[in-house]
Amino acid sequence: MMVKKYNIFVKLLLAQVLVVLCFSSFNNHKDDPKRKVRTIVIDPGHGGKDPGCNGVTCKEKEVALAVSLKLGKLIEENIKDVKVIFTRKTDVFVELEDRAKIANENNADLFISIHCNAAGKPVMIKDKKTGKMRPKTFKNSKGKIIVVETANPAPFGSETYVMGLKNEEGKMKVAQRENSAMLLEDNYETKYQGFDPNSEESYIIMSNYTSSYVIQSAGLALKIQEQYFKKAGRVDKGVHRQSIWVLWRTSMPSVLTELGYLTNPEEEKFLGSEKGQSYLAACLFRAFRKYKDEQEGVKKTYDDAIENQVPLENENYKIANEASNEDQEVKTIEKPKEETDVEIKKDDKDADEKIISDAEASAKLKAENEAKAKAKAEADAIKKAKADSVANAKLQQDKLIAEKKAKAIAEQKAKDDAVKLAKADSVAAIKEQQSKINEQENKYKQLLAVADMNFKNKNYQEALGMYQKAEALDVKDKSRASQKIKEIDGILKKSGSFSKLSHPN
Repeated sequence: MMVKKYNIFVKLLLAQVLVVLCFSSFNNHKDDPKRKVRTIVIDPGHGGKDPGCNGVTCKEKEVALAVSLKLGKLIEENIKDVKVIFTRKTDVFVELEDRAKIANENNADLFISIHCNAAGKPVMIKDKKTGKMRPKTFKNSKGKIIVVETANPAPFGSETYVMGLKNEEGKMKVAQRENSAMLLEDNYETKYQGFDPNSEESYIIMSNYTSSYVIQSAGLALKIQEQYFKKAGRVDKGVHRQSIWVLWRTSMPSVLTELGYLTNPEEEKFLGSEKGQSYLAACLFRAFRKYKDEQEGVKKTYDDAIENQVPLENENYKIANEASNEDQEVKTIEKPKEETDVEIKKDDKDADEKIISDAEASAKLKAENEAKAKAKAEADAIKKAKADSVANAKLQQDKLIAEKKAKAIAEQKAKDDAVKLAKADSVAAIKEQQSKINEQENKYKQLLAVADMNFKNKNYQEALGMYQKAEALDVKDKSRASQKIKEIDGILKKSGSFSKLSHPN
């Protein structure tokens, strides 16, 4: 009898240990804030028959591939413990679903998709009925009205996307453009279960997306944007949330970064250059290295050539500031217009009137010539005064322009720093809150598991204590613990026993 009881006790103890280990394993190593980052998948956007967006001389697929290969090389040469996998290394077409599949099947720890941006503006035409200007439109094969657009050379800057809980207003065009690659795939409607990248209604299926990787993804995205601004001279257009297919389908922290606008002439020149591509790849490398150290709990300061890369000035930002100061240029003083000569009307019929007329005309002409001479003298004096002071005026004007530009840059940097600090604080708060929720949920499950084992072995008093502890935890759903407490109370009452915890008297 004692042997039998001992065996039951040992089995119960082992079961409890297994339950604890089981629930501990629910905390996947990828969710551990100090997890190892060993595999990264780099995804050069578009490719093959899908060129992406185009500039005058550059194609998105070519720029994305060049920067991706440079990034991969930097990682392989400088971080030996990380395996780099590319979704493509040449100009080939890779389906969206396959890009995510490559990352998932290789158990990647991080997914970075690299793209270029484009901006459009509507083509305006005169409405025949109203006579007013309106955007030019057409109906597509599905009957949807599409606005005809032409390239907009004005927008510039870099931005990075993470998979969002909802689509941010004004960013739908980015998601539609990046998801439209699926339209080039055979049988895409069946493969993507009827998802239409050009229909806003289709994005509802992604709107309820939640992920334990959002915090890590946002952390990496903020680091990338910081590097673009500090080192590559890019204007920081921020981190945004959007329903992008490859981000939705990857089971790890993932970001999609837009390097810049190919529709902006100055930015296209930078994106297409060897120097520009090298700077952008270095920005992504530094952000990844910092992210990896943070995830692994490593505190390290780097003093290598990559970290000490000389910062660049953004040409678009410089041009925009200079354009805003054009109205301060010194205007040239116009020379008075020459007045027309007075024609003397002849009157052959009356000689006296002609003499009088000639005299009046002569007097008027003399007065006009004197006025002209006076005006010319005044103009010459103004010219001379302007010539004497123009050098000093120009120096003063250049100084004012420089001061205004420096002030604008300082103000913009202060605003950007404030936004980044607010974003970082928000991410940290969300991370801490989620950690507390996970801790309570795991403890709740562990208590239920042990209580269930006691209940199964009819150790009702022990089971009841465990269920009551579980019910006292701050979790969203306590219904099962409450139900089991009532069930045990019923059993104890029916058998004539009473719970010490629920019936202390």
